[in-house]
Amino acid sequence: MLDGDDISTSDLSVSVLDTIIGAGEVRVYRDLRSSTQDTVLSVTTTSNLAPLPADFLELHGALYVANKMAATYAPWEQVQNSIQLQSDNIITQNPIYYTFQSDSFLFFPIQQDGTVITGQYYKRFSDISGGLNALFTRHPDIFLYAALAESATFLAEATRGPIWEQKYVSLVGAANEQERRRVTRGSKLQTRVA
Repeated sequence: MLDGDDISTSDLSVSVLDTIIGAGEVRVYRDLRSSTQDTVLSVTTTSNLAPLPADFLELHGALYVANKMAATYAPWEQVQNSIQLQSDNIITQNPIYYTFQSDSFLFFPIQQDGTVITGQYYKRFSDISGGLNALFTRHPDIFLYAALAESATFLAEATRGPIWEQKYVSLVGAANEQERRRVTRGSKLQTRVA
């Protein structure tokens, strides 16, 4: 097992192992951003709110309202104050600001019901217990060391725990750098004339 003779396989139930793996997954999705997670966002407003997708982790770029104008992020207080101070609550097609309210986007000026909001976001894949995903396939070592680092507490691994933690942090840093370089390096595309 993980700790040789110190622990037997009967000491760890499937439930505990699932908890360890799940904690590792949560950590990976919190720390790593990959092009495999990049997903199209398309939501519709109701009462000036547009719900976040269930698998939403964070935005990857600007929000666009009705595919026409980019919205700018502002703190919740600023957007809420602007809405409250708006003289006649005029509904407009072009937002100036957006913020988050609970698990939704909130806009100022107020958006009509049915306004389509588009953009890109990073998604959280379904748990790997249901099948492997593209992020796991690209970075299996990160998932392994995330689970090992999370298991250190359960296994009382004072010796190996810090090693697993350090390896996990190093792998995530290298993977995030690799993902950044994938989109910022290389030559420009050129058309070749025959």
